[in-house]
Amino acid sequence: MGAFIAIEVNDAVRESLVKAQERIGEKAAKIKFVERENFHVTLKFLGEIDGATAEEVKRALEEIAKRHRKHRARVRGIGVFPNPNYVRVIWAGIENDEGIRTIAEDVEKAMGRLGFKKENDFVAHITIGRVKFVRDRLELAMTLKELASADFWEFDAGVIELKVPKGPIYDIIKPVT
Repeated sequence: MGAFIAIEVNDAVRESLVKAQERIGEKAAKIKFVERENFHVTLKFLGEIDGATAEEVKRALEEIAKRHRKHRARVRGIGVFPNPNYVRVIWAGIENDEGIRTIAEDVEKAMGRLGFKKENDFVAHITIGRVKFVRDRLELAMTLKELASADFWEFDAGVIELKVPKGPIYDIIKPVT
């Protein structure tokens, strides 16, 4: 199973991000937008894991969760990966992400001990779309610039989840508070 560790967002954030997707549209680029129910902050991508490894991951997440308190984080601004001249991923940024970053660091260390490969530096974000190809670079850039500092509400960052994709929907294996 292709698994990852994430923090969920609330419905207010989801609704705001759907409106941003509608604003971006698909006129300037062919974009595969993330479904509303799949918005989340990815802490670590694990890839294919078996049931025994999933149990080890869950135990590690339970220990991590004991060391962190729930806190508010604000979703603000739209950005892109890898860069504005070559847009492949459109994402919403996270303010007040120090707590999320600390959780991600703990997750990275724990998963390293379980043999998972270290990832690049963590950037707290919510992927809202994957760009297949750009039709009008200038129009896409202008739309993204208009949303660069947009506010998409707050959410409580506090539930760490191990998820596995089954088709387009992600099943929660074990929520940890």
